[in-house]
Amino acid sequence: MTMSKTKEYKPSEEFANAMSLSNMQVLFDYEEGKLDTIQSLLLFSELLKSGLVWQLEEHFQRTARDLIQGGYLNFDGTPTKKCYE
Repeated sequence: MTMSKTKEYKPSEEFANAMSLSNMQVLFDYEEGKLDTIQSLLLFSELLKSGLVWQLEEHFQRTARDLIQGGYLNFDGTPTKKCYE
């Protein structure tokens, strides 16, 4: 019997970029309360745009949902007019 080779997993470029070390540091900074409101909104905007937020711990997902339901971010991560008020 011949066994097929398993393809080596290679993450997409978008996912690899989302998981860069600098982005990981921003997550740590957020968790440590080092980001201001604008920085936090930008972080969650990028997490939503990349889809990475849905791969993170539940509190990140909950915060993203709260920002969407609160009218600050759209589901695709784009800021709403409420962010500029």
